[in-house]
Amino acid sequence: MASRIERPLFYENQILGAADLTASVEYGRNQQARHERSMHLWGIASGLTLTGTDKQTAQNDKYQEITLAPGVAFDGTGREIVVPEVERLSEDRFEQLSVAISDEHAWYPVFLIGRDEPAPQPQFAVGACLNGQPTRRVEGYDLSFGFPGDELEIDQQPVPDIVEGPGSREWKILLGFVQWLKSIKRFKAVSDASGGIGRRYAGAQADVVAARGGQLTLRTRSHNEVGKPALVMDETENGLLQFGMLTASGVVTPVFSVTAKGDIKAEGTITGAVAPGSVQIQSGVATDGIVLPLPPGITEAQVTGGQVTLHTHLTPRFPGAAPPTNATDWLALPLECRLEGTSRRVLCRFAWFQSNAPATVVNLPGACNYVVMASVPAASGGS
Repeated sequence: MASRIERPLFYENQILGAADLTASVEYGRNQQARHERSMHLWGIASGLTLTGTDKQTAQNDKYQEITLAPGVAFDGTGREIVVPEVERLSEDRFEQLSVAISDEHAWYPVFLIGRDEPAPQPQFAVGACLNGQPTRRVEGYDLSFGFPGDELEIDQQPVPDIVEGPGSREWKILLGFVQWLKSIKRFKAVSDASGGIGRRYAGAQADVVAARGGQLTLRTRSHNEVGKPALVMDETENGLLQFGMLTASGVVTPVFSVTAKGDIKAEGTITGAVAPGSVQIQSGVATDGIVLPLPPGITEAQVTGGQVTLHTHLTPRFPGAAPPTNATDWLALPLECRLEGTSRRVLCRFAWFQSNAPATVVNLPGACNYVVMASVPAASGGS
């Protein structure tokens, strides 16, 4: 049976031991850690960006001095990690870890690890019988490096038991990547991501997100930034959902909106998967030599693979094209209006003749109205 959580209690005239006072502090810390693990996703909360500054040695070898900006993160144990000031990444620390390989283009993950350390003991701070012990603990951190590929294992780190606090176990938070110049023992470059894996930011675990003022906004940046996408759900006008780009005042210019009644307005083209048993239609005007487009959602692979059946209908447009000359007595008759073979290339030609000279005939390309229907067979039932 798992241990239950104990909360310290005190009474008048109680003799308090060190364990009692420590338990009071640890109770609140452990409670906060359980909250962070249960209600939030671990990662970077703010800051902690890696920045490279171009430098060169006395021998003119170019390298980068990489620094970590101040910030806050929460690891998977629920521990809060605070980096209070700018800190330079240590080349000596990289060397000590012996993670370098022969590939000079390799990217090495940079990790932030929270650590609790005893605070320096104040001078003359002693207890009974000269039994001096630390009275403070520093919630510190370590900047470490891994082998290329170690970033793939950050989601495999063991999580504390549900009743535990952060404890003393290590948890790696990915800050970014560096490249290494083995010849001069300096960093070559820095990046936020490598191989599609990048910095992980803290988030929330929730089934319900509620607004207090009747409008809920989701955006891709922590602050308003012009031209960045945002999604707004607003209870005004009987309910409205809008997606678009932010303006300088933080208002969304919608390109797609849905009302609570189901009315949809889109500035662009709506496409999507085609349901079995449906018919998709594309219509318009085509001229001679044009390949008819497919209806939205239908691909060439579906047509050639026999997954859809196409039906086309062409109707000549009159006059269909400009007459051979500027004379007003030209008349036009459709000569042909069809598709070329099994393709969707239009063959549309008109025969032009003059009313006062019927023997004079000129054949010219023309235009036609078209309709393309793609029928998708209904899914067959199994036996």
